[in-house]
Amino acid sequence: MTEILDTVADLTHLRDKRELEAMFAELICELVGASRLVLWRAGLGGGGKHMHRRLILPEGAATGEENVVFPGIPAMGNSICVEDEVGGAFHYVFAIHEGGRSTGVIEILRPERLTRPETLTVSRLIRVYNNHAGLLDYGNRDELTGLLNRRGFNSYFHQAVQEEQAVIAVADIDFFKRINDEFGHLYGDEVLILMGRLMESCLGEMGGVFRFGGEEFLVILHNTPLGMAAIRLEAFRNAVQSAVFPQVGRVTISVGFSAVRADDTGASAFGRADEALYVAKQHGRNQVRCYEWLVLDGLLREQKKSGGQIELF
Repeated sequence: MTEILDTVADLTHLRDKRELEAMFAELICELVGASRLVLWRAGLGGGGKHMHRRLILPEGAATGEENVVFPGIPAMGNSICVEDEVGGAFHYVFAIHEGGRSTGVIEILRPERLTRPETLTVSRLIRVYNNHAGLLDYGNRDELTGLLNRRGFNSYFHQAVQEEQAVIAVADIDFFKRINDEFGHLYGDEVLILMGRLMESCLGEMGGVFRFGGEEFLVILHNTPLGMAAIRLEAFRNAVQSAVFPQVGRVTISVGFSAVRADDTGASAFGRADEALYVAKQHGRNQVRCYEWLVLDGLLREQKKSGGQIELF
């Protein structure tokens, strides 16, 4: 028990959410003697059953699928146990809730059933994790929309540059100044709030959704090739075009996106997506444009990153 309390004390000193996840998963894995533990994340949208594998313990364990759909996610404080009839092992699923939303699950595989005290201990440790993760998120969220802000962008981008296929997208509400001027800032704020919810609904399960201020939003899509990103971003654009915003009516959005590269900084990746967004704005708005495809078509020229580039994020 003393060792557990010492580890929990160490957890609450952490300020990096990914380090927190890793230490927390190691604690649970060691505590219950799991033959395998997988941490799955649903992305910012929360409440979704589509999960992406964040980490697996012990390292080197059989990995299986990177993306899965969970048929059922337990309520906070509860767990689901399924016995594997072939291998004779027991699968346990515990939900992670942050800000009142289901944001992931912990899957535990072990040869014996968890005892009642073990199950309660895991559930209580998850509550500690949820509370501390919520405190870390507090300063990283936009007050109006609840989306992550510039500060919350860093950990998502750090993961994206380590992936073989990740995408950054910049979205801008068309003629937003006109909305504010014609209907007032109260309705303008309502448009921003509803736009954030649409982005989370359409794209949140694939990565992170951010508001950087004004009418500008960012999206990081994890493990997503350009073709799939184009399909999902176009579906989001169409959802916005089809939505009815209170008092304002119809609203459209323009989107530019680019692949995240291994040597990218936040500023360089953002810059390419922003160039694609500019082309979308110049060619009629209400459209999605890809930086790499625009370069191939000769509509943009590839920009070389200078050694003295200043990091803006």
